[in-house]
Amino acid sequence: MAVWVISDFHLSLSAPFVPGEPPRLYKPMDAFGEKWLDHVQRLYTNCRRLVQPADTLFVPGDVSWAMHLAEAAYDFAFLGGLPGRLLLSKGNHDFWWETKSKTEKFLPPNVRLLQHEACQAEGLAAAAARGWYCPGSQDFDAAAAKIYRRECLRLEMALQQAQKLDEAAGGGLQRVVMLHFPPVNDKLAYNEMIEIMQHYQVSRCFYGHLHGGKSQAALQGRRWGIDFRLVSADYLGHTPLLIAG
Repeated sequence: MAVWVISDFHLSLSAPFVPGEPPRLYKPMDAFGEKWLDHVQRLYTNCRRLVQPADTLFVPGDVSWAMHLAEAAYDFAFLGGLPGRLLLSKGNHDFWWETKSKTEKFLPPNVRLLQHEACQAEGLAAAAARGWYCPGSQDFDAAAAKIYRRECLRLEMALQQAQKLDEAAGGGLQRVVMLHFPPVNDKLAYNEMIEIMQHYQVSRCFYGHLHGGKSQAALQGRRWGIDFRLVSADYLGHTPLLIAG
Protein backbone atom coordinates (compact mmCIF):
# COMPACT_ATOMS: atom_id res chain seq x y z
CA MET A 1 0.00 0.00 0.00
CA ALA A 2 1.30 3.44 -0.96
CA VAL A 3 0.49 7.09 -0.28
CA TRP A 4 0.29 9.71 -3.04
CA VAL A 5 -0.41 13.42 -3.24
CA ILE A 6 -1.47 15.88 -5.96
CA SER A 7 -3.46 19.10 -5.67
CA ASP A 8 -5.40 21.49 -7.88
CA PHE A 9 -7.52 19.21 -10.05
CA HIS A 10 -9.64 22.23 -11.06
CA LEU A 11 -12.41 20.02 -12.42
CA SER A 12 -15.43 21.52 -14.20
CA LEU A 13 -17.26 18.60 -15.78
CA SER A 14 -20.69 19.43 -17.21
CA ALA A 15 -21.41 15.82 -18.26
CA PRO A 16 -20.26 12.35 -17.17
CA PHE A 17 -16.58 11.70 -17.82
CA VAL A 18 -15.98 8.95 -20.36
CA PRO A 19 -12.36 7.69 -20.52
CA GLY A 20 -10.81 8.30 -23.92
CA GLU A 21 -13.41 10.87 -24.98
CA PRO A 22 -12.98 14.66 -24.78
CA PRO A 23 -14.64 15.79 -21.54
CA ARG A 24 -17.32 18.46 -21.54
CA LEU A 25 -16.04 21.28 -19.34
CA TYR A 26 -17.60 24.61 -18.40
CA LYS A 27 -14.19 26.05 -17.50
CA PRO A 28 -11.46 24.49 -19.67
CA MET A 29 -8.12 24.89 -17.96
CA ASP A 30 -6.09 25.05 -21.18
CA ALA A 31 -6.98 28.76 -21.19
CA PHE A 32 -4.21 28.99 -18.56
CA GLY A 33 -1.52 27.43 -20.75
CA GLU A 34 -0.45 24.31 -22.59
CA LYS A 35 0.41 22.47 -19.35
CA TRP A 36 -3.34 22.17 -18.83
CA LEU A 37 -4.11 20.60 -22.21
CA ASP A 38 -6.28 17.49 -21.79
CA HIS A 39 -5.62 17.64 -18.05
CA VAL A 40 -8.73 15.69 -16.97
CA GLN A 41 -7.85 12.68 -19.13
CA ARG A 42 -4.22 12.90 -18.05
CA LEU A 43 -5.22 12.94 -14.37
CA TYR A 44 -7.46 9.94 -14.90
CA THR A 45 -4.87 7.96 -16.87
CA ASN A 46 -2.00 8.65 -14.48
CA CYS A 47 -4.03 7.93 -11.35
CA ARG A 48 -5.33 4.68 -12.81
CA ARG A 49 -1.80 3.71 -13.86
CA LEU A 50 -0.13 4.41 -10.52
CA VAL A 51 -2.61 4.33 -7.65
CA GLN A 52 -3.79 0.94 -6.43
CA PRO A 53 -7.19 0.27 -4.77
CA ALA A 54 -5.60 -0.07 -1.31
CA ASP A 55 -3.54 3.14 -1.67
CA THR A 56 -4.25 6.60 -0.27
CA LEU A 57 -4.34 9.74 -2.42
CA PHE A 58 -4.26 13.19 -0.79
CA VAL A 59 -5.74 16.08 -2.80
CA PRO A 60 -4.96 19.31 -0.90
CA GLY A 61 -7.37 21.79 -2.40
CA ASP A 62 -8.95 23.31 -5.51
CA VAL A 63 -10.69 20.10 -6.47
CA SER A 64 -13.59 21.64 -8.42
CA TRP A 65 -14.66 25.00 -9.85
CA ALA A 66 -18.27 24.31 -8.80
CA MET A 67 -19.94 27.02 -6.73
CA HIS A 68 -22.51 24.68 -5.15
CA LEU A 69 -22.62 21.01 -4.22
CA ALA A 70 -25.12 20.09 -6.92
CA GLU A 71 -22.87 21.62 -9.59
CA ALA A 72 -20.01 19.33 -8.52
CA ALA A 73 -21.92 16.07 -9.18
CA TYR A 74 -19.96 15.10 -12.31
CA ASP A 75 -16.67 16.11 -10.68
CA PHE A 76 -17.47 13.91 -7.68
CA ALA A 77 -18.35 11.05 -10.01
CA PHE A 78 -14.94 11.49 -11.66
CA LEU A 79 -13.28 11.18 -8.24
CA GLY A 80 -15.32 8.06 -7.60
CA GLY A 81 -13.83 6.51 -10.73
CA LEU A 82 -10.27 6.91 -9.41
CA PRO A 83 -8.60 4.10 -7.46
CA GLY A 84 -7.68 4.30 -3.80
CA ARG A 85 -8.89 6.23 -0.79
CA LEU A 86 -9.08 9.92 -1.70
CA LEU A 87 -8.64 12.47 1.10
CA LEU A 88 -9.64 15.99 0.09
CA SER A 89 -8.75 19.17 1.94
CA LYS A 90 -9.98 22.64 1.10
CA GLY A 91 -8.57 25.17 -1.37
CA ASN A 92 -9.49 28.78 -2.03
CA HIS A 93 -11.67 27.85 -5.03
CA ASP A 94 -13.63 25.05 -3.36
CA PHE A 95 -16.81 27.09 -2.88
CA TRP A 96 -18.92 23.91 -3.15
CA TRP A 97 -17.57 22.79 0.24
CA GLU A 98 -20.29 23.32 2.85
CA THR A 99 -20.39 21.71 6.29
CA LYS A 100 -18.41 18.50 6.40
CA SER A 101 -21.42 16.35 7.33
CA LYS A 102 -23.56 17.76 4.51
CA THR A 103 -20.83 17.65 1.88
CA GLU A 104 -19.80 14.06 2.58
CA LYS A 105 -23.34 12.88 1.76
CA PHE A 106 -22.66 13.90 -1.85
CA LEU A 107 -19.29 12.14 -2.12
CA PRO A 108 -18.50 8.69 -3.54
CA PRO A 109 -17.62 5.93 -1.04
CA ASN A 110 -13.87 6.21 -1.73
CA VAL A 111 -13.73 9.95 -0.99
CA ARG A 112 -13.68 11.73 2.37
CA LEU A 113 -12.88 15.20 3.63
CA LEU A 114 -10.12 16.40 5.92
CA GLN A 115 -11.28 19.65 7.51
CA HIS A 116 -8.33 21.00 9.54
CA GLU A 117 -7.79 17.54 10.99
CA ALA A 118 -5.37 14.63 10.75
CA CYS A 119 -5.43 11.03 9.61
CA GLN A 120 -3.08 8.06 9.58
CA ALA A 121 -1.81 6.50 6.36
CA GLU A 122 1.04 4.01 5.92
CA GLY A 123 3.38 5.29 8.62
CA LEU A 124 2.29 8.91 8.26
CA ALA A 125 0.32 11.15 10.59
CA ALA A 126 -0.92 13.70 8.06
CA ALA A 127 -2.40 17.02 9.20
CA ALA A 128 -4.45 18.94 6.63
CA ALA A 129 -5.42 22.63 6.55
CA ARG A 130 -6.05 25.22 3.86
CA GLY A 131 -3.56 27.90 4.86
CA TRP A 132 -3.71 31.43 3.47
CA TYR A 133 -1.59 34.31 2.21
CA CYS A 134 1.31 34.76 4.64
CA PRO A 135 2.58 38.03 6.17
CA GLY A 136 4.59 39.99 3.62
CA SER A 137 2.64 38.63 0.63
CA GLN A 138 1.36 41.04 -1.99
CA ASP A 139 -2.22 40.13 -1.07
CA PHE A 140 -1.70 40.36 2.69
CA ASP A 141 -3.96 43.07 4.12
CA ALA A 142 -5.98 43.46 7.32
CA ALA A 143 -8.64 41.02 6.11
CA ALA A 144 -6.01 38.48 5.06
CA ALA A 145 -4.31 38.85 8.44
CA LYS A 146 -7.47 37.67 10.22
CA ILE A 147 -7.84 34.66 7.92
CA TYR A 148 -4.14 33.83 8.23
CA ARG A 149 -4.38 33.84 12.02
CA ARG A 150 -7.43 31.57 11.88
CA GLU A 151 -5.62 29.19 9.53
CA CYS A 152 -2.65 29.06 11.90
CA LEU A 153 -5.03 27.96 14.65
CA ARG A 154 -6.59 25.37 12.35
CA LEU A 155 -3.19 24.02 11.36
CA GLU A 156 -2.28 23.66 15.02
CA MET A 157 -5.59 21.89 15.69
CA ALA A 158 -4.82 19.39 12.92
CA LEU A 159 -1.28 18.89 14.18
CA GLN A 160 -2.53 18.23 17.70
CA GLN A 161 -4.56 15.38 16.24
CA ALA A 162 -1.53 14.17 14.31
CA GLN A 163 0.49 14.18 17.52
CA LYS A 164 -2.15 12.07 19.25
CA LEU A 165 -2.14 9.60 16.36
CA ASP A 166 1.63 9.40 16.59
CA GLU A 167 1.58 8.86 20.34
CA ALA A 168 -1.08 6.17 20.01
CA ALA A 169 1.17 4.39 17.50
CA GLY A 170 4.08 4.45 19.94
CA GLY A 171 5.84 7.39 18.32
CA GLY A 172 6.57 5.61 15.07
CA LEU A 173 4.65 7.84 12.67
CA GLN A 174 6.14 10.55 10.49
CA ARG A 175 4.28 13.84 10.89
CA VAL A 176 3.51 15.57 7.61
CA VAL A 177 1.36 18.53 6.59
CA MET A 178 -1.00 18.95 3.63
CA LEU A 179 -1.70 22.61 2.81
CA HIS A 180 -3.32 24.28 -0.14
CA PHE A 181 -1.50 27.62 0.11
CA PRO A 182 2.28 27.76 0.35
CA PRO A 183 3.33 28.30 3.99
CA VAL A 184 5.53 31.29 3.11
CA ASN A 185 5.29 34.61 1.25
CA ASP A 186 6.92 35.41 -2.10
CA LYS A 187 10.26 36.04 -0.36
CA LEU A 188 10.06 32.62 1.36
CA ALA A 189 10.22 34.29 4.78
CA TYR A 190 9.87 32.49 8.08
CA ASN A 191 6.49 32.97 9.79
CA GLU A 192 4.18 31.57 12.45
CA MET A 193 2.96 28.75 10.23
CA ILE A 194 6.51 27.40 9.94
CA GLU A 195 6.99 27.86 13.68
CA ILE A 196 3.90 25.75 14.38
CA MET A 197 5.16 22.97 12.12
CA GLN A 198 8.53 23.02 13.85
CA HIS A 199 6.88 22.84 17.27
CA TYR A 200 5.00 19.69 16.25
CA GLN A 201 8.11 18.16 14.65
CA VAL A 202 6.75 18.08 11.12
CA SER A 203 9.19 16.44 8.72
CA ARG A 204 7.51 17.20 5.37
CA CYS A 205 5.03 19.75 4.01
CA PHE A 206 3.15 19.41 0.72
CA TYR A 207 1.24 22.33 -0.80
CA GLY A 208 -0.36 23.52 -4.03
CA HIS A 209 -1.99 26.75 -5.27
CA LEU A 210 0.98 27.97 -7.31
CA HIS A 211 0.89 27.69 -11.10
CA GLY A 212 2.83 28.85 -14.13
CA GLY A 213 5.75 31.15 -13.48
CA LYS A 214 5.10 31.25 -9.74
CA SER A 215 5.94 27.56 -9.57
CA GLN A 216 9.53 28.27 -10.53
CA ALA A 217 10.09 30.42 -7.42
CA ALA A 218 8.27 28.06 -5.04
CA LEU A 219 9.69 26.86 -1.74
CA GLN A 220 11.23 23.47 -2.49
CA GLY A 221 13.53 21.17 -0.59
CA ARG A 222 14.77 21.27 2.99
CA ARG A 223 14.52 24.45 5.03
CA TRP A 224 14.05 25.06 8.77
CA GLY A 225 14.32 21.30 9.27
CA ILE A 226 11.31 20.56 7.02
CA ASP A 227 11.17 19.22 3.46
CA PHE A 228 8.79 21.23 1.26
CA ARG A 229 7.24 20.12 -2.02
CA LEU A 230 4.93 21.88 -4.46
CA VAL A 231 2.30 19.39 -5.67
CA SER A 232 0.05 21.43 -8.00
CA ALA A 233 -1.27 19.18 -10.77
CA ASP A 234 0.23 21.19 -13.63
CA TYR A 235 3.61 21.32 -11.88
CA LEU A 236 3.60 17.52 -11.45
CA GLY A 237 2.47 16.91 -15.02
CA HIS A 238 -0.89 15.74 -13.66
CA THR A 239 0.86 12.74 -12.13
CA PRO A 240 0.48 11.86 -8.41
CA LEU A 241 3.63 12.10 -6.32
CA LEU A 242 4.57 9.03 -4.28
CA ILE A 243 5.32 10.02 -0.66
CA ALA A 244 5.16 6.69 1.22
CA GLY A 245 5.07 2.98 0.53
